[in-house]
Amino acid sequence: MVAKEKRFLDEEHAQAMKDTVAESAARGFRNLLEKVTPWLLAVGSWIFGGLLAFNLLAISALITVGPVDSAVLTSITAFACALPLNLAGIIVLKLIADMKDIGISELALNAFKEAEFPDIETYFPSATDRESHQRKRAEIVLRYSLGILAASVAFTVVGLVAALWHMAWWIGVIFIVMVVISAGFVFAVMAHSLPPKSEAEKEMRGRLREERNT
Repeated sequence: MVAKEKRFLDEEHAQAMKDTVAESAARGFRNLLEKVTPWLLAVGSWIFGGLLAFNLLAISALITVGPVDSAVLTSITAFACALPLNLAGIIVLKLIADMKDIGISELALNAFKEAEFPDIETYFPSATDRESHQRKRAEIVLRYSLGILAASVAFTVVGLVAALWHMAWWIGVIFIVMVVISAGFVFAVMAHSLPPKSEAEKEMRGRLREERNT
């Protein structure tokens, strides 16, 4: 009976430790995301701008070719679908970056205060709530921007493959293979560039593994 109670307490302690680690990891990830948000907004705008310019050049070139076959029609349709997505991505990222830089909530509050609007503070959240809302808004924008970027890249790749397929089918196949290989190289570099596990982390993981096995 005593052994069962001890085992039950050990399991509870291990579960509580896991929950604490998970909560700390989530807070750390949110703090990291908050710190790198300006960089992500800048890089995202640059990527969307590059895709937008590429799509415009591709569409202008395909228009001169004309609808000679299904590959060209597929290509120009895919590029036409990617074009508004890139524009939407730029607008969203630029809008959230400018709103954060100028502090739109504080500006609006001060403007109404200067106009002597009665009880204006009741219509605006507190400074802490505004900061929390700003972080949440940035996270939402980044998630939506990632989805927009994924769709835009997919349409762009389809359009490029179809344009190459118009020249010869094997060129499109080679392009797809090289895209997969290049993505593999990128993931391999990122995986090998991660810092190695410290001895303290290895010991902690070993203790947790032993507690799960006991």
